[in-house]
Amino acid sequence: MHTALLFPGQGSQYIGMGQELFSSSIVAKRTFEEASEILGYSVSNLCFQGSLAELTRTDYAQPCILTVGIAAFRVLMERMEREPVYLAGHSLGEITALTASGALHFADAIRLVRFRGMLMRDAQKNKAGSMMAIHGLPAQVIEKECLEPEYRGLVVISNLNSSRQTVVSGQVNALTKIKERFIDLGGHVTSLQVGGAFHSPFMKNAAMQLYDELGRIPFHSMRYSVLSNVTALPYPSVTCIPSFLSEQMVERVRWQGCVQFLMERQVNNLIEVGPGSVLSNMLRREKLDACMIQSIDTKENLQKLIKERMPKGTGAVSYAHYLKAALCAKNYNIHGETSDYLEEVAGPFRELEQLARVGDVAGGNAKALEALHHILDCKMTPALQRGDILSHIAEEGVVRHV
Repeated sequence: MHTALLFPGQGSQYIGMGQELFSSSIVAKRTFEEASEILGYSVSNLCFQGSLAELTRTDYAQPCILTVGIAAFRVLMERMEREPVYLAGHSLGEITALTASGALHFADAIRLVRFRGMLMRDAQKNKAGSMMAIHGLPAQVIEKECLEPEYRGLVVISNLNSSRQTVVSGQVNALTKIKERFIDLGGHVTSLQVGGAFHSPFMKNAAMQLYDELGRIPFHSMRYSVLSNVTALPYPSVTCIPSFLSEQMVERVRWQGCVQFLMERQVNNLIEVGPGSVLSNMLRREKLDACMIQSIDTKENLQKLIKERMPKGTGAVSYAHYLKAALCAKNYNIHGETSDYLEEVAGPFRELEQLARVGDVAGGNAKALEALHHILDCKMTPALQRGDILSHIAEEGVVRHV
């Protein structure tokens, strides 16, 4: 079963997002700390204890959503056995996907989305534009209405989200008038709480400024293929990033096309990585055949997701192999000699030593794996090396991969 990771965009934020990952994973915690150092304010405080009004501001929401997405991605990739075939993100989520692919360094991505959020914040100041979501009408019908003389150039399709949902952007007065037309045609219309006509030609000035900013950022080879919202196809190369991301601000988001691309290639294990489950819920309503749709928004969801991918016992268990792996793993943590670090790894080491002494016990294999993962978290062991360590244990006959 091929896997794609999906990253949500703005609108997925909520107070408390990422808190369980932050509390349970050193890697996730360090991701939040890195973002906070770059931004000059505590991302964890804003995500966990801030006001929803603050967290909804585009200049705050976008760095926070990206941080939660990358923290979740890093935790997931340390535990998953199969690597994804494709990454895709909705609007802002496309930048998270590019960061997860390695095309953008996390620090550069944080600065970029802060700048993007500020551009979008500034675009809302005069409140001349807005957006509406329409359910129950085909996109072709909505397109036809937008091209009528009284709306042409004033209202455009901005998001092709699914067969059930299309979003339009435009001038406030024109949106008010066309809303009644959509209702008369049998559509259900929801006005979005935004003050800008995003993903439309009204964002031309912001798109030009974003393009200039992107020209100052270095890009790197992608480890995974990333789908573009503009084309609904994989990026042909990293040189396309500035044009595609800036075009995304004035062009419609072809999310339905991205999902269709994955379905046509039998990529039917879709995992939403980031806050909430907006994309997962949208996909479930599509009732995609033979498609597994999951999210890792909470610790419980993450544990459920990785349960079938973690090594399982085969019978007699030699916990000494886990202990040896924990001791021999190279330490990449620059704070590896501090008292905090030593205190963090002491408990898991003691647990492995105890298991090695007493031998096979109920639930011991799961405890040993959890202790080993915690120690590798502390040592900041890269995902590929972590996989090699688990594979070596499997070859010793202790555990098997599924």
